[in-house]
Formats: sequence, structure tokens, C-alpha cells
Amino acid sequence: MAIQNKSFIKEGEILYERALHEPNRVRFFIKDSSNQWQPITWQMFLECSAKIALYFKQIGVGVDTKVAVYAQNMVEWAYFGAAIHANRAVFVPVYISSTPEQVKYILNNSDTEILIIDAKLLIVLFHIWLELPKLRKVIIIGAKNDEDILKELETFGKATGLACSVSTILDKVSFLDNIYKTSKNSLAEDFKTLVDDIKETDVSTILYTSGTTGNPKGVVLTIKNLYSNAGDWINVLSPLIPPDGVDLLWLPFSHIFGWGELGLGNTLGFTSYLTTYLDVLNHMPEVKPTIFISVPAYWEKLYLNAITSSENKSNQIDKLHELTGGRLKFCLSGGAGLKREIKEFFYDADLLLIEGYGLTECSPTLTMNSKEAFDFDTVGKPFPSVELKLAPDGEILAKGPNVFSQYYKDPISTNEAFDENAWFKTGDIGTFTTEGFLKILGRKKEIIVTSGGKNISPQLIESAFKDDPYIEHIVLYGNERKYITALVTLKNPPNVNDSELIEAPEIIQLVQKSIDKVNQNLASFETIKKFVISNVHLTPENGFLTASFKLKRNKVYEAFQTVLDKLYNN
Repeated sequence: MAIQNKSFIKEGEILYERALHEPNRVRFFIKDSSNQWQPITWQMFLECSAKIALYFKQIGVGVDTKVAVYAQNMVEWAYFGAAIHANRAVFVPVYISSTPEQVKYILNNSDTEILIIDAKLLIVLFHIWLELPKLRKVIIIGAKNDEDILKELETFGKATGLACSVSTILDKVSFLDNIYKTSKNSLAEDFKTLVDDIKETDVSTILYTSGTTGNPKGVVLTIKNLYSNAGDWINVLSPLIPPDGVDLLWLPFSHIFGWGELGLGNTLGFTSYLTTYLDVLNHMPEVKPTIFISVPAYWEKLYLNAITSSENKSNQIDKLHELTGGRLKFCLSGGAGLKREIKEFFYDADLLLIEGYGLTECSPTLTMNSKEAFDFDTVGKPFPSVELKLAPDGEILAKGPNVFSQYYKDPISTNEAFDENAWFKTGDIGTFTTEGFLKILGRKKEIIVTSGGKNISPQLIESAFKDDPYIEHIVLYGNERKYITALVTLKNPPNVNDSELIEAPEIIQLVQKSIDKVNQNLASFETIKKFVISNVHLTPENGFLTASFKLKRNKVYEAFQTVLDKLYNN
């Protein structure tokens, strides 16, 4: 299939046309209960999506109805996404790492009426069910009947001492398996009829920010916002994207990065192998993807595994191709910065590893390096539809059809997000090179100001440790202090007790050596003077990282303030 700008074609139309003309072509591979890859064809994709879409219509889902999905990554996200889209309803994804209070906030704030939930997450829902007054239907993935729900309720009651009203819950429940049993000859045509009514002005999704400070905000994105950005993506990146792409997809669908990758695959006809963040690198040699989109941590691990395999550069490159399956063509890193030497190593291996820059509010991409124009010290040039400029303090400002117009039911935050001339304030500090490439310097709100009045971007310094063989995370600290300190967690620890590990002199020396190496390239006021090693790792599950593995700096500061403050006692 020739790659072209298809942003003006509705995704539902593409699904319909693919299923009509290539019904047996595989869209997804998923693991079954025996850990074997099973194919999902375009025809199967359409049939499942159409059954759900028509069920939605029957229960009154229509324009502006809020439908939330709260589940681990699974192929059903694609089905529900297509069905929500077809009914001109609003898709509201929920991170599986969210606490019950966060889930309650998102569902209530978004006015969610329909909730699709993974049966494994029902316990979370039971905690908050009676506090969700607008919720009128719950569709459960993975449970078969009322008896399964009663068992879950009994387990919940015993564990918490809380009691939900069984009748209240069961009256609202439907099961995905029962929806699939719908039998209708005109399913595909009925789905197409629904899709035909979609308008560019329809609200497509409300994506909640990670909530690094305070409650998350609901970013309202229209069909036009998303499709204009998709068009820029394809125009800029088509020379790098192979036709008949094979995609290894692990990014969370609850985040715009993962959801965008799924949408790109739908538009361009990828065959996507769905996997998890735990298994993705192990699957690469087997799947042999031609496309891999990921956060920096996985590119860093591939790089380290390659360069530590041999002292010979040619052998290292051979190892990289072995680790990735040997067919990679399109390599994209996003979510945070990646060190230049990693990108150069991939380039020496004939793989252009590119980066871009964006935010959820921008659908999400603003800039991207490309085959024709790239600079490894930057995040590329603005997309064709995007306008960028710098405020007097260096903050990056954006305009374009991809930029959102509001935070849901939050006029104050919406007003604060734009300047007096309607430029979106990204909150990032940047600079442009003479060739027009954008370089990110740090987050405006995360700048550390020492007691001596020096401004320091912690992200820039932390990124220097990205490929360190020992340090997993390093978080700089020192606002209104005389000097900079850091919290450190370790990667790949040996088989010893964590508390012993972090106090072992040889481990402390290894970390100090890594810090000394970075300090050599910093101004005196930027150098890390002291550090503490923690045996508490920073993960999305414990709330210190977002779903896309970005640091929740304020959460870390709050949790570790006491131990960090002790570094200033002597």
C-alpha cells in the first residue's frame, strides 16, 4: 500500500474499507492463554467493533456521550475506540495505575455514563461505585456472568468490610461476551452508516493529564485536532515508515502516545503485535518488527546490551541488529530526551533514531526530526500545520489546528494555558538553532533556583545519566538551597538485600564515580554535591512516574523530602 496523507479519511472508513477489500489480512497478533500468537484480521476487527457500536446505539450512546475505558492493554481497546468513534461519542481513557480516588475523580469530572472495565480491576470500581451518580452502564471485559461478579463482590466485602448494593450493581452490568453474541447480517453496513455522520467538529476524546500537581485536567480534543496532527505525522515521516509495517506495540493505550501509535497503525495498515512493557524487548528478536516506537528507557537498554556485548564496534552493531530482529526501519523515541551518543550509535547501525516534541494538549506532536532534516541535539522542526515561537522568558508557545481549545469544565486553567494572543503556553523552555531546529532546555515550573539565585534545569542534568549502567533514576533537589543534591535508585541490583545494597561502600563508590563523571561537564553551581540511594524504585505503579514514564517530580520531593533535607545537615 502506498503511503499518503490520509488524515481527511475517517478512521472508521479505513477500517470498513480494509475489512471489505482485505478481510483476511492480519491487523493484530495477540497472545492466547497458551502464550501463542493468535491473529486478529481486519474482518474480525470490524465485526467486533461493529457489534459494540450497534450495542452502544441501542443503549443511547450518541453525540457527546462520555464513554470511559479502564483496562490493561488489550486488543479490545481498538474495538471500543472504533465503536465510540462511530457513535460520535467521547472516549475517556483511564490509567490502570490510578488510585480509586483518581478513578472516581476522572469518571465524575468527565461526566462518564458508560464504563468499560477489565474484570481484573473490578475491586477498584467496587470502592467507588456508589459515588458515581452519572454512571448508568458498566461493560465488563473478562467476566462471563452475574455469578462472576458476585464472587468478586464477596471477595471485596471480606477484604474491606464494605458492602455494595448487589442489585444496584448488577442492574447496570453488561458483559462483552454477550455483546459479541449479536447476530446481524448488515453489521458492516450499519457501522459504515454510523461513521458517515461523524463531523470534524465532534469532540473525540477527553484525555486526562497525569496530575503531577493536583487533580488531573481533562484535555478536550476534537476530530479535527487529532486528524490534522495525524496528517502532519504522515507527511513528515512517510519516507521512514515502511509499507506493510510490522509494529511491536506496548505503549499504554490510556496515554496519547500509545493511542496515537494504535491509530497510526489503523491508518497505514500495520500488523501490530500487542505486548507489555515487561515482555517487549524479549519479543523483538522473535517478532522482527520494522517499526518500534518507545520511551527512552528501552532504546537505552538496547544500546547498553549492544555495546557491552563486545569491545569491537562492528560486533556491537551486529548485536544490536540481533536484539531488534534485524528488520527495523522506523525508530522513534518520545516522552523524554535521549542522549546523543545513543542516537549516533543507532545511526552507525544504519538506523535513524528520531525524536519529536509535543504535549497531550497538542494532539500531541509539535516538532519532529525527519529523514531529510535532523539534528541529534534537538527535537526537530515544527510540523507543517504548527506555528511556534518563544516568549521573552524562553517558554515555547504554540498555535495550530492540532492545539486543544479547553480543559473540560475548567475555564480558569483553560484561560491560564493561553496568552493574550491565544498562543498555547507549553510550560517548556526552549531555543531554536540557526537552522530552525528546536532544543528543549527544561520545564519552566521545574527550574531549580538555588539560594544563590542560580537557575538550574534538573532535566538536562538528569538526562546525562540515561545510559548509566548502575543508576536507574536520579532526581535533583535543591530549590532555595546552597547546592544541589540528588535521590538515586539503582538498576539491575545483585541478589542481596536492598537495604544492604544501598549502604555498601562499593555501591556508593560506583554511584559517586558516575556522578563525578557528569559533574566534570557542569558549572560549579550545577554540580551534585551529595546524594542518597533509595531502595524504593520509581514506577507508574507507585505513583512516582506517569503512565508514559515521566517523572512526577513533586511526588518524589514530597515522599523523600526528609531524607533529602538531611543531606544539608552537615
